[in-house]
Amino acid sequence: REGAGGDLPLAAQLCSQPPASGSDAGEMPSGGDRRVSGRQLDMTAETESGEWRRRREEALGFRPQKEIPYNQLLPYSQRLDRESAVILGQIKANLARAVQLRELWPGLLFWTRKLSTYIRLYGRKFSKEDHVIFVKLLYELVVMPKLEISMMQGFTRLLISLLKKKELLSREDLQLPWRPLYETIERILYSKTEHLGLNWFPNSIENVLKTLVKCCRPYFPVEATAEMLDEWQPLMCPFDVTMQKAVSYFEMFLPTSLPPHLHHKGFRLWFDEFIGLYVAVQNLPQWEGNLVNLFARLATDNIGYIDWDEYIPKIFTRFLRSLNLPVGSSQVSTSKYLSNAYEMGHVVVWITSMLGGPSKLAQKHLSGFFNSIASFYHPSNNGRWLMKLMKLLQRLPTSVVRRLHRERYKKTTWLNTVPDSHKLTDQDITDFVESIKQPVVLAMFSKIGSLEAAQALQNLALMRPELVIPPVLEKTYPALQTLTEPHQLTATLSCVIGVARSLVTGGRWFPEGPTHMLPLLMRALPGVDPNDFSKCMITFQFIATFSTLVPLVDCSSVLQERNDLTEVEKQLCSATAEFEDFVLLFMDRCFALIEISTLEQTREETETEKMTHVESLVELGLSSTFSTILTQCSKEIFQVALDKVFNFATTNIFETRVAGRMVADMCRAASKCRPATALKRFVPHCCNVITQLTINDDVLQEQELDKELLWNLQLLSEVTRVDGDKLLLYKDQVVNILRRTLHLKCKQGYTLAGNLLHHLLRSTTLIYPTEYCSVPGGFDKPFTEYFPIKDWGKPGDLWNLGIQWHVPSEEEITFAYYLLDNFLQPELSRLKRCADGEIEMSRDDIHQSLCIVQNCLMGSGSLLPFLGGDPIRNLAPTLVSLTETKLCTGVNYDTTRENYREAIAQVMRKLLHHMLDNSEDDTKSLFIIIKIMGDLLQFRGSYKHEFDSRWKSFNLVKKSMENRLHGKKQHIRALLIDRVMLQHELRTLTMEGCEYKTIHRDLLRDLLLLSTSTYSQVRSKAQHVFFTALGTYNFCCRDLIPLVLEYLRPDKQDISQQQMKGALYCLLGNHNGVCLANLHDWDCIVATWPAIVSSGLSKAIFLEKPSIVRLFDDLAEKIHRQYETIGLNFELSDRCVELSVSLCEEIDSAAGLTLTAEEIENGIRNQIAKNNDSLRNYEKLISTLLDLLDQRNIPWKFEQIAIGFLSLLLRDDAPLPTRSIKFFIQCLNHDALVVRKMAISAVAGIMKQLKRPHKKSEIDPYSISGSRPSKIQPGDRLDNQWLHYKSSNLPRTKDEWEACLFVEKTHWGYYTWPQKMIVYAPMNQQPKLGRSKEEMSEAEQLVCDQFSDPHFIEKFIKFLSLEDRKGKDKFNPRRFCLFKGLFRNFDTAFLPVLKPHLERLVSDSHESAQRCGAEIIAGLIRGCKHWTYEKVEQLWEILCPLLRTALSSITVETYSDWGTCIATACESRDPRKLHWLFELLMEAPLSGEGGSFADACRLYVLQGGLAQQEWRVPELMHRLLQYLEPKLTQVYKNVRERIGSVLTYLFMIDVTLPNSNPTLSPRVSEFTSRIIGQLKPLMEIEEEIQNHIVEENGIGEQDERTQAIKLLKTVLKWLMASAGRSFSTAIAEQLHLMPLLFKIAPVENDESYDELKRDAKMCLSLMSQGLLYPHQVVMVLDVMKQTSESSSWHAKYTVLTYLQTMVFYNLFIFLDNEQAVQDVRWLVIKLLEDEQLETREMAAITLSGLLQCNFLTMDSATQLHFEQLCKTKLPKKRKRDPGTVIDTIPPAASIDLVRRHAGVLGLSACILSSPYEVPTWMPQLLMNLSGHLNDPQPIELTVKKTLSNFRRTHHDNWQEHKQQFTDDQLVILADLLVSPCYYA
Repeated sequence: REGAGGDLPLAAQLCSQPPASGSDAGEMPSGGDRRVSGRQLDMTAETESGEWRRRREEALGFRPQKEIPYNQLLPYSQRLDRESAVILGQIKANLARAVQLRELWPGLLFWTRKLSTYIRLYGRKFSKEDHVIFVKLLYELVVMPKLEISMMQGFTRLLISLLKKKELLSREDLQLPWRPLYETIERILYSKTEHLGLNWFPNSIENVLKTLVKCCRPYFPVEATAEMLDEWQPLMCPFDVTMQKAVSYFEMFLPTSLPPHLHHKGFRLWFDEFIGLYVAVQNLPQWEGNLVNLFARLATDNIGYIDWDEYIPKIFTRFLRSLNLPVGSSQVSTSKYLSNAYEMGHVVVWITSMLGGPSKLAQKHLSGFFNSIASFYHPSNNGRWLMKLMKLLQRLPTSVVRRLHRERYKKTTWLNTVPDSHKLTDQDITDFVESIKQPVVLAMFSKIGSLEAAQALQNLALMRPELVIPPVLEKTYPALQTLTEPHQLTATLSCVIGVARSLVTGGRWFPEGPTHMLPLLMRALPGVDPNDFSKCMITFQFIATFSTLVPLVDCSSVLQERNDLTEVEKQLCSATAEFEDFVLLFMDRCFALIEISTLEQTREETETEKMTHVESLVELGLSSTFSTILTQCSKEIFQVALDKVFNFATTNIFETRVAGRMVADMCRAASKCRPATALKRFVPHCCNVITQLTINDDVLQEQELDKELLWNLQLLSEVTRVDGDKLLLYKDQVVNILRRTLHLKCKQGYTLAGNLLHHLLRSTTLIYPTEYCSVPGGFDKPFTEYFPIKDWGKPGDLWNLGIQWHVPSEEEITFAYYLLDNFLQPELSRLKRCADGEIEMSRDDIHQSLCIVQNCLMGSGSLLPFLGGDPIRNLAPTLVSLTETKLCTGVNYDTTRENYREAIAQVMRKLLHHMLDNSEDDTKSLFIIIKIMGDLLQFRGSYKHEFDSRWKSFNLVKKSMENRLHGKKQHIRALLIDRVMLQHELRTLTMEGCEYKTIHRDLLRDLLLLSTSTYSQVRSKAQHVFFTALGTYNFCCRDLIPLVLEYLRPDKQDISQQQMKGALYCLLGNHNGVCLANLHDWDCIVATWPAIVSSGLSKAIFLEKPSIVRLFDDLAEKIHRQYETIGLNFELSDRCVELSVSLCEEIDSAAGLTLTAEEIENGIRNQIAKNNDSLRNYEKLISTLLDLLDQRNIPWKFEQIAIGFLSLLLRDDAPLPTRSIKFFIQCLNHDALVVRKMAISAVAGIMKQLKRPHKKSEIDPYSISGSRPSKIQPGDRLDNQWLHYKSSNLPRTKDEWEACLFVEKTHWGYYTWPQKMIVYAPMNQQPKLGRSKEEMSEAEQLVCDQFSDPHFIEKFIKFLSLEDRKGKDKFNPRRFCLFKGLFRNFDTAFLPVLKPHLERLVSDSHESAQRCGAEIIAGLIRGCKHWTYEKVEQLWEILCPLLRTALSSITVETYSDWGTCIATACESRDPRKLHWLFELLMEAPLSGEGGSFADACRLYVLQGGLAQQEWRVPELMHRLLQYLEPKLTQVYKNVRERIGSVLTYLFMIDVTLPNSNPTLSPRVSEFTSRIIGQLKPLMEIEEEIQNHIVEENGIGEQDERTQAIKLLKTVLKWLMASAGRSFSTAIAEQLHLMPLLFKIAPVENDESYDELKRDAKMCLSLMSQGLLYPHQVVMVLDVMKQTSESSSWHAKYTVLTYLQTMVFYNLFIFLDNEQAVQDVRWLVIKLLEDEQLETREMAAITLSGLLQCNFLTMDSATQLHFEQLCKTKLPKKRKRDPGTVIDTIPPAASIDLVRRHAGVLGLSACILSSPYEVPTWMPQLLMNLSGHLNDPQPIELTVKKTLSNFRRTHHDNWQEHKQQFTDDQLVILADLLVSPCYYA
């Protein structure tokens, strides 16, 4: 548990401090006492940093772009400028040299890695000129088309980090072309060959490339926008997948940050068009999300230059819909909203950017938005939508803070600034905070935790603490008092931690903030509770957070001395007197906690003695909180605390495992804060006790030591972890103790003594800061000079940090060497003699000696120089120097003294070999040896994993405490010091690119020996160290791979299974390190892959063992997962070479760096040789694998692994050797299914490789049609009609066919034409078809022979028509690709052999046979793209009968496969080429042959074909519609559903895009008007419509009405199908159907209803969720008003449910229209007075919902109206005979009763509309309501229900809600809410 600095990692978000030591006051100017109010401080820091920049420029000789400022604060900072200049010079010179010598690998790769390390260490410490050249060079490298993908990814990541800070380079400094980047992305993300397995890209590449585009975007030239629009607009066909591609390209590439004077060349070119598109589309297609992201970016880059006002209602309505919240009483949601919802991050940015400005419209809508969804945040609600809502809450304040920072505090850069008119005013901020406050406070107690709320509060408190903190505190104080709800406590405390800094600072907005701190701290103390772990941790975090921010100094005496204090300061001064009590009380709680957790109490004897995970976390929390408190204490309080902890530690004796560690930690914290005082108490005491107890020599031999002795040793070893120079006073005492205890017999004893030695060495030799106060210089000054209260919550000042460093002095280093000479030297010589066999040592002795060696090495790691020796050369031939860079870490190595690192290395190697020969089972000692070897190689004072966890926790703390509003590193001082320390550690840990020397080779070989030894634990520990070392040294893998592979040689007899296992693990690597089996390098793969396969030939028995079999599987799987195509071409583009010359122009030519012509010539030769080498290796690897596969006795597992490897080696830039082609084709008929599957993919890829290029030519689409539109006009126009399918001019003869211009891609021409329209050249220029054998290449002949062989084909087809997994099989695209390739490359050659099989397959009733037929036929149709007319005609003569047979014998299992088959066949094909197919499909699809199923299938297949053709077949669509219309009254349900779906696709093309023509395809409006005519008979009748149709097509004509009902059923199916699919909903037309649906839809949810009613209900539910255009609102409301007049109460009831959903889903569009709001209100209030009870109740529910989402407001008029209604008089009841019970009311009175009930319902709706709070008007309404408790039914019931609901929802927070009522009201309420007594 050794911390990186000997102390805790800054984990668990507890602000603690890493280790601390002596002071170097000479090094750093310590900050004087500067107290300046906030704003001024910024100014002084500004001028200082400006001055600092000027000084830096003089010192460096250039103006650095942006360095890491923390480097300047290191104790050895003055050496760093020279060092960085040297390294940068090397990087520039060697990069230039590598490029000119054309050496991509290893030279260029090595030095670009060095450059990224340089950026990590120094930031961007180079001049602007260098910066620009680096960027340009890397950009050219990234876009080189043939670059190997893994290199490209490396270069891309570096380029991203160079471009990340865009303020450093303006558009004047740098311009980057966009097209090369687009071509790269097109090549990789939309790769044409990846799906065929010809390219293997890593998964991460997509995000990396997108980030790169994001970084390059600001630098695209001015013309880019127009060029991009020309490039991608032609792809914008909304029915096609290309639309998604086009929009995502626009989102990725369009530059939005052009300066205002260039806006006309930027977004003005596309904004209106795109926002028009966004507003036009209703049903959330996938690309709408991308548009939102684009608009969000545009908005944030151009605040103030775009007027969003007219779109705001539409935008907010869409946001609300995309949250997908459950609304209304009966909800069916369409699945689309789940998958395609907006990304919250972008939505938030867009909202933020629209706030402010003159109109304030966005804020108004945002308030409405939060009002309408506030109740969803209440903790009692939960659902899958909750995460989205929480994200919104968390990100919105962050985003607003970011914007405020940009407007008020950020330095101006070349990027656009916000015009003053649109900056956020203080009023804007207040409005924003007010609107979001309520949801945030509700979300504190959410089901999914309070983290999001805490982050939101942290940011809100920066803007308006006085609005946000009070409500949080109101919740916190009660939570601290309650014992029964711990969840409430943890939630509120984590929120208070978020606002801590704003609370303590107070400031002008919230001056009373700080006064809350002490009460909170005192009340939090009971939270240190051993029984509740999470409460305990959050309390520690809470106390630590507050004590980091505030100096714990008792200032109460100042009240007497000064009289110039403000009220608040006076309060604070008197409160600070409590600090001392607080510290002491806290310590008491801690001691109680410790006493409960001693080992004896918490464990049985048998259990382990280690700490449990929970205990170690509590220990961490305890010690870091305590050390924070002591750091911040004044001297007086510290003294008291020290006494207390000293007494506790010395009067008790603790066991050393759990409680002992906690107490020792507390003592260490004390001695760390003020070492001199504390050591004086502890060291002499411990030394005396230990000396007393070890006076007797026989103690040394005891196995079990005295508890007291152990405890004192532990205490001593912990308190010595302090400032080295304070320890020197006690060195003699401590050395004596070491002499007594290091050689104790008892293991626990000598381990503790070893710790003491280790800590002594560390404290004296490391560099570390020694104090972490929140104010430089500490608090021990008189109050006249220094007034601590001013420093509450004050940030550290980076320019005056005043860090006190501990840098080892001469004395300390001498002492350290003294320790090493006295304790390490003797052990080494003993171990050496033991290894030479001169003396015998027992195992325990060896273990003890090794422990001492290890402790010495770990303690003095930073003192000892690295291992020297001769480097190993020639592992990788290179013409560039690959030197390692030595970083200065502030240590001057003393070469005169012995280098113990080398001495230890020699002895350890000897001892290891001695032990492996004699006592391999002494694993404990072997573990230590492994650890020592790892440290010898890597350790310099800190460990990587600890550094990583500290870096992580540093970032967590930074996040939880940062001030994003003012920015500029305004962190707490302790945090800044920590960051400087991390920078120092980063430097000590930076080791990549080290030279590989002989001694490293020896140690790595020893580790390899251990990695393959007998005991599994030894192996795994050794492998771990081995992998870490592999990543450190250059090219050592090439040296070690052969040694690992030795263990896998099949002919070696003496390999044990453990060695084999070890070797396999070494190849496998760990999850994040190097994987030896898969280095992206031909030389390595050529060796490893065949070795893995050939190890299967070994005679060893253990290959069958499950664990080894599993290892081979893992290895194969990992290679497949991680393989990326390895480059064969290492050329560099000329542009790179030009740029590299300019890189070294500045470096003076005197240095002899300019290259001679012959050197360059030599470089080019080398590069050509490397390319040839790679190709040779590639072919060698394939032939080796094939040789292995030819071996008869290779086991099946290894055969499959080898075939898997082969299939990875397919590429698109080099053909496979013919031998492997032959092999794969034979594998198609292999017995194993896995092999057949791999072979099918591989052969499909091979077909792509053998494809001959087809010639293309350019055409002018406008001259063909003879018309040209004036502006962009999507849809059917004169100039694209020649693409349509017209039966009058189909190419039916050879001449027509050849004269016809085929355009294969469906999207061309719909939106607009591309600048260069490319089509295939005429037939006679294409590659020759029907070639003879002699005209083919060798590979093609091979394919031809195999596939012409009837036996081969027969077997192949037999295999293909076997089923794989029953019921799971689908149409297989891989097989389709295979057949498509065959028919494309060899035209009709294989038809004769296949035809008989096809005929058999299509008529077979088995599903797998039919599926196989479908795959072949789809391949045939797509493969005949370039055949001549004769061949195509011949093909269709064969295919048409086949398809007819197939369609008549479709089965339930295969109908989707045939649909896929036809859809695949028609995809991206000119419809005129396939006219045979379409005519065939259009022949009477509903002929009724084969029953209803066959009809539905034929329609389905036809739909698949037509849907792929989108807008190009209007004629076919009209024909189909005419054919279907008379048949809409179908009786069969499956046919009806299919017709519904087909109609959806027919009308899909009828969309209104901005500026488009009406479509030529079928139009919805015309169709609907025809339908409504036929439904007339249903519209006119009043009574209930029953479904009384017998399900059969009876003979004779049925009456109109029955026909109409049948028609209606089909129409409903169509409406349901199109609800989610089409782009726009045809509201106007569907409105006419609504009254009818209202009438039919049932009221209850009852499954027994017939289909018609269920569908009507479903349909209404879907329609009500539709998005309305503003002009449609009026139309819908008219229909609803009309329905509300009708006599059927069902209709009225349904109108109300429809209204609920519709209003919520179109909230802002309604609110935008005042009249509409009034209409809705009138409608609901009118229906409240309906005579039917159900309608009234539904109206009340609707009213309450509308009030709750703030659509309607509670005004006095409404209230008055209801109160009047309530007062309606009821007639007196007549007295009746006692026999009857029921009151009957005379009919005349029923109207009065209804009105009175309406009033009561109205009041009840108002009350239920605010379930979670009590507004001011509510108490009175409750009183009014209670007056009606004794009214006749149904009024009484309503009142009761209302009251019980009120009680249910307000019960949780009744304490708060009570405040709103007067005492009298509470009395009445109590009576009402308590149920009357049963006996009364």
